[in-house]
Amino acid sequence: MIEYFFALYIEYTIKGRDIETFLIVPSHEACQIAIRDNEDMYQYFGADGDVNMWCLETGVMSQSIRPVLRPDNG
Repeated sequence: MIEYFFALYIEYTIKGRDIETFLIVPSHEACQIAIRDNEDMYQYFGADGDVNMWCLETGVMSQSIRPVLRPDNG
């Protein structure tokens, strides 16, 4: 299976200023884990409200299928 890098997109507001940033992670699964592990991120950021996070596929491969050599039965 081919896997792609994902951008963990983070959007929040501090003192009325909108902030958008992202982190690159190696897979969709890693991105989902990062979201679940940081559900209370607004407390650490001092955000005015919720911190919105979602995963965006970058289209850049992080891992691809490696072909297996066939034995030589010659």
